[in-house]
Amino acid sequence: ANSDFSFLKLFLFSSDAPSSSSSPSPGFVTFSFTVEPQDTVTVRGGTLQLDCQAQAGSAAAGPASITWRKDGVLLSAVVDERRRQLENGTLTVQNVVHSRHHRPDEGEYQCLATLDGLGSIVSRTAKVTVAGEKTHRHFYSLLI
Repeated sequence: ANSDFSFLKLFLFSSDAPSSSSSPSPGFVTFSFTVEPQDTVTVRGGTLQLDCQAQAGSAAAGPASITWRKDGVLLSAVVDERRRQLENGTLTVQNVVHSRHHRPDEGEYQCLATLDGLGSIVSRTAKVTVAGEKTHRHFYSLLI
């Protein structure tokens, strides 16, 4: 299910958050995406790039770790040497594969951002389409 929400913010309970002596209430950490993956049209043999970044409202929360799902299944960079995840969370796929019966790179992608000990948030769903010859010519004509 594709969400119409382009911005998601999560308030996570943090037992380590500082509290003032006059207020015994627990602390909360905001956690949201600063960049989410977008729907993309790519071509066979090309490079696919999907961006994802998340940030916590408190530096004490530490950096978010990013992982990716394709069609609901967690991706592992070890499985496919064409796929790389950059330090900033961006997912790249080199030499996109697409044939009549084999379309491993086409599908729905989501990124998951996790703060250790606090929780995770899930991005919007980005649809990746690999253009065939006819689709590619039509897509290119729209750009001109």
